[in-house]
Amino acid sequence: MNGRASNSRDEWIAATYIASQFQMWNLEPMGDNGGYVQAAEILREQMSAPAVLSAGTGQFTHGKEMLVTALTGAKVSGPLVKLAPGVTSVPAGSVVLMPEAPAGPPAAAGRGRGGAPQPTVGAALVISLATQTPEQWTTAAAKPVSAGSRFAKVTPPAGGLVRTARVALNRDAYNAVAALAEGTAVSLQAELSATKAFTWNAVGRLTGSDPTAREQFVVLGAHLDHIGMRENAPGPDKIFNGADDDASGTVAVMALAQALAAGPRPKRTLVFALFGSEEGGGTVSGSSYFVELPVVAIEKMVAQLQFEMLARPDPMVPARSLWLTGYERSNLGSQLAKQGARLVQDPRPDQSFFTRSDNIKFARKGVISHTVSSFNLHTDYHQAGDEVSKVDFAHMLDAVRSMLEPVRWLANSTFTPVWAPEGRPR
Repeated sequence: MNGRASNSRDEWIAATYIASQFQMWNLEPMGDNGGYVQAAEILREQMSAPAVLSAGTGQFTHGKEMLVTALTGAKVSGPLVKLAPGVTSVPAGSVVLMPEAPAGPPAAAGRGRGGAPQPTVGAALVISLATQTPEQWTTAAAKPVSAGSRFAKVTPPAGGLVRTARVALNRDAYNAVAALAEGTAVSLQAELSATKAFTWNAVGRLTGSDPTAREQFVVLGAHLDHIGMRENAPGPDKIFNGADDDASGTVAVMALAQALAAGPRPKRTLVFALFGSEEGGGTVSGSSYFVELPVVAIEKMVAQLQFEMLARPDPMVPARSLWLTGYERSNLGSQLAKQGARLVQDPRPDQSFFTRSDNIKFARKGVISHTVSSFNLHTDYHQAGDEVSKVDFAHMLDAVRSMLEPVRWLANSTFTPVWAPEGRPR
């Protein structure tokens, strides 16, 4: 499948293949038009004419006095705030004028794991003094400027994640803005054009047998895409197969679906969801689409388990074991372990795996959600070497099989997991 790249024909074929298996196992369709596949339309927007920054009586144009380095929509505006040394936060929706960088080596940008947050978090727009050479300025001005991607059918929720636009001004324009009073209205306006793309999910369910409990849902998921082909990859192999990441999780969910569909129907409803565009999607991943336009009510999801990178054992945990991201954040993992799941605590909390898989999309909606994995930080991660020949099938079969009866127990029980204090992510 040429590495099943996000938004590609091959991703669609993979989703369609999974759908055919769901149909063969007599799962109920939850996709579009009575089928098993969801097609999520994505609009990729970019600047189609030079953006203009208006501040006081001044107007500054992209490519002339200004370079737009990050665009978040057709118009952003807010009151001017001049960031002073030592200030750790700014009002949400403000336009922040950054101070000139001191002479010397540039400071590290962004925030590292455990680092202090940037003071501009929540700002609508950040303005800085340009540092580009004339040649760099000309090159940057000619490049397309993305305004991000969004789902055609999803309205961004009020109070959701705030993205920040960024511009760099030449010296004269920067000085003109710096001379304005704080609180002056500043706006950045651009014309946008959009191109369409799609990502695809495969979704089926096994409706519960109990008239009451069937309205409660246990969701099992994995992502079916990978990163495709890379012509600049060293060596003759340009296909990044993603056998571990995440064909292993995808077939784990498929195997559980097949086994559960063949057995007695559980009391609660089981939903099997294989998501597209985890690798390339960001805010427009298949899992984001699923939680923003859910086929079952979010508040009725008892739990969601994501399966990712199960193909090789991890020497940091006992043999034949899997680990659960964010194990300590809820009581789900410990209860599944009591039922025989070979689940232990994530041995690498420094890697922040809890926030690096599709489970985080559910968890931020309040659903108890974790990822099941045994990724051992192997060097084939996101490389062409992630091949099926390196799958440890004995480990994978044994570990995934250990999840079958615990998942069946969860779907038949009255147990409802809860977050530990401070466990739910925000």
